[in-house]
Amino acid sequence: MYLAELEERLGHTFRNNQLLEEALTHPSYFVESMKTTGKDFQRLEFLGDAVLGLAITEKLYEIFPSFDEGKLTKLRAKLVSRKVLSPLSSSLGIGKYLRLGKGEEKNQGRTKPSNLANALESVIGALYLDGGWEKTKSFVFQLFSPLFLELHKDPSAFLEYENSKGLLQEFLQKKGMELPVYRIVMESGEAHNKWYEVEVLWKNQVLGKGSGKSKKEAELRAAKEAFEKLISQTPIDLIQES
Repeated sequence: MYLAELEERLGHTFRNNQLLEEALTHPSYFVESMKTTGKDFQRLEFLGDAVLGLAITEKLYEIFPSFDEGKLTKLRAKLVSRKVLSPLSSSLGIGKYLRLGKGEEKNQGRTKPSNLANALESVIGALYLDGGWEKTKSFVFQLFSPLFLELHKDPSAFLEYENSKGLLQEFLQKKGMELPVYRIVMESGEAHNKWYEVEVLWKNQVLGKGSGKSKKEAELRAAKEAFEKLISQTPIDLIQES
């Protein structure tokens, strides 16, 4: 069977092969083909999203007993984001097995982060229906284990990065200072592969710089650099000017 390799990576041999095929079927497959019967992965994606969220929630609750609801929610949101799910999906080779329409195939649909993330969720949904909760939870824990280990070592740094713009703004407000301004200093690359460089300024002074594949990512990195400088260097000149 052509999906045997994927089943091996999932650690499960499907009793209902149609479930796994459905989990790998992009909506474009039926739109652009002559097939009139069959299902795409959207319903399984919906189910898998919920199953994944529960598994991640259980693990975070276990390894961070002192964290409140707010911190746990932020960690979970990051772990189930497209930015995380897409490379995990790639590591399983899911893109290779996707059933795509011709147009989606030409548009590099097998490597699109959105397709990969959605397909991983749909595969998790299929695994849950075919193998049950314990099997699915075990798979999710194993797949995410490197990330859990990384978070367990330094969760505060992770949370600070995700909320670095908020931390910077709060710091300046407490000092009675004006809010920072973010400025794009460079934008390069094709439409599907952009790269941004951003500066964060206070009264025309550059507090930090950051870069990334999106404006949001670049701004977060710039804010993180600025915040770390401010709390470590205690810039008296800035405070006095305010």
